[in-house]
Amino acid sequence: MNANTKDLALRATYLGATAFVLTESVVGSCWDIARIAYVREVFDRLEYPMYFATMLGVAKLAAVAAIVLPSNPRVEEWAYAGLTFVYLGAVVSHLSVGDGPTVWVAPLVFAGLSLTSLGLRPPAGQRNPLALLRRSARASSGQV
Repeated sequence: MNANTKDLALRATYLGATAFVLTESVVGSCWDIARIAYVREVFDRLEYPMYFATMLGVAKLAAVAAIVLPSNPRVEEWAYAGLTFVYLGAVVSHLSVGDGPTVWVAPLVFAGLSLTSLGLRPPAGQRNPLALLRRSARASSGQV
């Protein structure tokens, strides 16, 4: 595998993992803040108070903002850590009430995607997704 192909694969993996994590976080935060029926059912089964859903929803939105907006890299790292804790906490919570894999595998996958996105993120100042796509397209066509 040549360097351009490897670079393109790493960028695509980063963008894909980040897109999945950010989409789930935005949708999940809206559901948490709105306290839709599904969220109420899950929180009742896990015996969590409903105000915790609001706290999670706001925290997820803050994490998304920290990842998407240019900021201090340390803030971005804490955002990824927070999302990973949320997803792993969901796994442990579901396991503790006896839920099967159909319930806890998805949060486990999102925890892995969060760590993948963190591990593959480009250096600070080079994280604009549109610029990454343009660079990837140029690299695959042989332009630099």
